[in-house]
Amino acid sequence: MILIDDTVISEDVADEFFVCDLTKCKGACCVEGDLGAPL
Repeated sequence: MILIDDTVISEDVADEFFVCDLTKCKGACCVEGDLGAPL
């Protein structure tokens, strides 16, 4: 597990491949910005 501030994150996030599902996000994760993709 990885601890960031008060949040515990699984180490699997470093190994998993994330892709955009356009049917769900409707392009929201393709918008430029500093906040990253919405989860």
